[in-house]
Amino acid sequence: MSNRVYVGNLAWSVSWQDLKDHMRDAGDVQYSKVLTDRDGRSKGCGIVEFSTVEGAKDAIEKLTDTELKGRKIFVREDREDGKRGGGDRGGARPNNSNNSKADPTPAEGATSSSSGDAKADATPTPTTTTSSSSVKVEGSQLFIGNLSWDTTWQELKDHFASCGDVQYSNVAVGRDGRKKGFGFVRFATAEEASQAIEKMNGVEFMGRNIEVRLDNKA
Repeated sequence: MSNRVYVGNLAWSVSWQDLKDHMRDAGDVQYSKVLTDRDGRSKGCGIVEFSTVEGAKDAIEKLTDTELKGRKIFVREDREDGKRGGGDRGGARPNNSNNSKADPTPAEGATSSSSGDAKADATPTPTTTTSSSSVKVEGSQLFIGNLSWDTTWQELKDHFASCGDVQYSNVAVGRDGRKKGFGFVRFATAEEASQAIEKMNGVEFMGRNIEVRLDNKA
C-alpha cells in the first residue's frame, strides 16, 4: 500500500485546503488536490498524500463515511498513484502527472472497445483485464447513462468502487473516437451491482445525474 489515498463523493465547493484540513485527523498531510475538468470545475474527488503509509491506512479506516461540507466521503488507496493530473492542489510536491483527460491504455479490468449497448457501433477488440476472475456473473454488469463527456474509464471505475469489487469498466466511444456519454461497469457479484443501482442511480457525477441500470445486453 502507498501513502496516497483517493477521496470520493466530495462536495463541489470543497477546495484542496478544505480536503487537506479534513484529512489531517488521520496524520501529517504532505499534499492534497481536488481533481477538476478542463473547465476548472471539480469532479467531486481528490487525492491526498500522507507522510507515512500508516497515515493513509488511518485515513481509510477513520475518515470513510465522515461528512465534509454536507456529503459523506469515501476513502481508499489511490491505485493510480502518481498518474493523475488536473486539479487544484496544495503542498510543495511537484506535479509530474500526465494529462487526466486522455483515457489511459486499458488495464485493470478496462477496455478501449465498447460492449453491451455499444456493440453495433464499435469494431470488436479483445477485452483486456487483470481481474482475478474472468467469469461474468449474470446480473453483475450495469449500463451507466448520461455521463459527462470528460469521464474516463478510470474515473467511472473509481466512482463505483464504493459499491463493491469493480472488475471491469468502459466508456463507450464511436468510430470517430468520440465518447457517447454512456458506459458499463461489471462487479464481482450481482448483489454488488444491485447495491450500485440503489446507491448511484440519479446521483450527480461530474456535473450530471447519471442513470444506473442492469445492462440488458450483457
